[in-house]
Amino acid sequence: MRLFMLPPTTAVVALFLWSLLVHLTTETPAGVPKGHGEPLGNHRDSDGHVDILTTLPSPQEFWDKYVSKRRPVLFSGAARSSPGMQLWTDEYMLEKFGDLKVRIEGKHQKEGKYPEGEKGIAQDTLRNVLQTYRTRDVYVVSQIPDPLTEQVAVLPFLTCGTFKDHILESNLWLGGHGTQSQIHKDADNAINCLFSGTKTWIMISQDYEHLLPDVVSSGGYSARATIDPDYVDLIKYPKFSEVPYTHVDMKPGDCLFIPASHWHQVNSHGSKNLAVSIMMSRLKEVDLLECDGVDLDFKPLSEMNMVFTYDGYSEQTMGDMDPFELREQIMKICSGVKELSYSAVYHEFFHKEDEDNEVIDNAIDTKMAKDKSSKQQDLHKMKQIFAILDTDGDNFLSCDEEVLPKLSIATLKRLANIISYDPSNSEEYEFSRMGTEVIRILIEHVINKLSNDKAPKMTKEQFLLRYRAVGGSRPVGSQLYDMMDPSQQGYITREMVLNKMEDVISLYDDGLHPHHTQNMPWQADIEIPGSLINEVGTKQQWKAQKIRDDL
Repeated sequence: MRLFMLPPTTAVVALFLWSLLVHLTTETPAGVPKGHGEPLGNHRDSDGHVDILTTLPSPQEFWDKYVSKRRPVLFSGAARSSPGMQLWTDEYMLEKFGDLKVRIEGKHQKEGKYPEGEKGIAQDTLRNVLQTYRTRDVYVVSQIPDPLTEQVAVLPFLTCGTFKDHILESNLWLGGHGTQSQIHKDADNAINCLFSGTKTWIMISQDYEHLLPDVVSSGGYSARATIDPDYVDLIKYPKFSEVPYTHVDMKPGDCLFIPASHWHQVNSHGSKNLAVSIMMSRLKEVDLLECDGVDLDFKPLSEMNMVFTYDGYSEQTMGDMDPFELREQIMKICSGVKELSYSAVYHEFFHKEDEDNEVIDNAIDTKMAKDKSSKQQDLHKMKQIFAILDTDGDNFLSCDEEVLPKLSIATLKRLANIISYDPSNSEEYEFSRMGTEVIRILIEHVINKLSNDKAPKMTKEQFLLRYRAVGGSRPVGSQLYDMMDPSQQGYITREMVLNKMEDVISLYDDGLHPHHTQNMPWQADIEIPGSLINEVGTKQQWKAQKIRDDL
C-alpha cells in the first residue's frame, strides 16, 4: 500500500488551518447567547446531577431532606422490587391486560396531539398500543388500571404515616423512542419509577419560575412553559440564559422524586420506554409517629388506600384536584361566615378577579347550554356543585349544616372531579372537542352531497373519510354511521341522514368544554376530498365559521 505523505512544513500548516476551522465553526458567534437555537440544557452548564441514593431513606429522612425542602432525589435501583419490571414484556401485557383502556397522547407534548385509538380520540386499548407503539406516534399517559397495581411496589418510606394516607393516584407511561415533554410543573409530589428504557431530565427549581417565558396555567398549581425544548430561542427570551438547572440520567430500575411545583422537562429513549409514577399530596406537615420502630418493606400498590383508582374500563380521574386540599380550601372560605352564595364559590374556585356578585348570582337562572364562554362553563360547574351540597335548594350553602358536615373523601372526590374535569379522560372527549357546530356543518355537507342525483348514496368508508378529515376518529365515525344506517344496508341516503341528524348532533357537547375545539389536528394519513378541504380551509388550521362561509 502506498501512503500519501505531506512535507513536514506543509503538514504543520494544514494542521493549523484545520484547528482554526474547527475553532471558528464551534465558537458561538459574537452577540449570540450560548445555546441559542439549540436543545434545552445548552444555554449554560448544569449545576450537577441530582442526589443519588443507593439505600432508601426512612420516612423522616425523606421528609426532612427532600419533601419539605422540595429537593429532587434519585433512588438507584429502587424499582427492581416491582414484579412488573420483570413481568411486563409486550407479550405478557397483551395476554393479561390487553383489553384494558388507557389514555393516549402524541409523543411530543409541544404539538398537543391526541391520537386516534380503538376507543376514539385519546382513548385506546393496551392491546392496540402494544401492537403499534414502536411505529406509531402514540404515548400512554394514563391512570394505571387496577389489575396492574398488584405488580407495582410502593417504596417502604411511603407505606406509613401521612405519606400512606396521601397517595392520590398512580399513572402509567408507555411509548417508543423519542417521547418528549415541554418544560412543566405538576401540582403534586411524584415518584417516577422506570421499568424499561432510559430518561433524561432537566430540573429547574420553582425559585426561578419568574425567568421562564410564556408560562401557561394548566389549572390549579400545574403549568407549562411553551418554549421549544428542541430550539431554545434566547434572542426572544434572553432571561432564560440565567435559568440554572440540575439534570438526571435515569436507567431501568431507578425511581426519581419530583417535588410538587418543581419544573422539569423529560426525554425518553429506547425502543420501549415504560414507567409508573405515584402522586402524593402537596404536604405542609407530616405525622410519622406510627413509622417509628417499624420494619418497613416494599408493599404492593394494590394494598394501599389510594385516593383515585381506575378499573381499566370506565372514565378516568387523572389529574383531579387533591381532595385534602379542597377540604382545606372550603373550610377556609367558610371561616367566619354562615353561608356561601354562588358568587363566593365562583370567585374562590374559578375566577377570583372578575364581575360583581350580582351578575354572577343572576347568571344561575340563565340558559347556559348554548353559551360557549369559559365563564359560563364554570357557572355550569357551580350548578353541579350546588346540586350536591345545597340540600334545601335555596341557592345558598349553609356552612354549618350543608357544607362542613358533607366533607367526606367520597363527596370531596365528586366535587374535585367537577372542578378539575378533563374530558380527555373519557370516551366522551371526541364529542366534547368537536362540538355541535362542527358536526352540524359536516352533516349538512353530507346532506348536500346526497342531494345530488349523481350520488344519492354514501358508503361507510365515504362517510368515515369525511368525518376523520374534520378531526374525528374511525371508531366514533362508525358509531355515527351505524346510527344513520340501523338496518345495516351498507349505505346512507339523504332521508336516512335527515331522520337521524338531530340524534347525531345531540351527542356533541358544545357548552362545557369549547376550548378543546381549538387546534384540532388534521389526520395526515388519509386522503381528504377536495370539496371538503375547500369547506374547512387549510389542513393546518380551520374554524367552524370558515366551514359555514364556504358552504
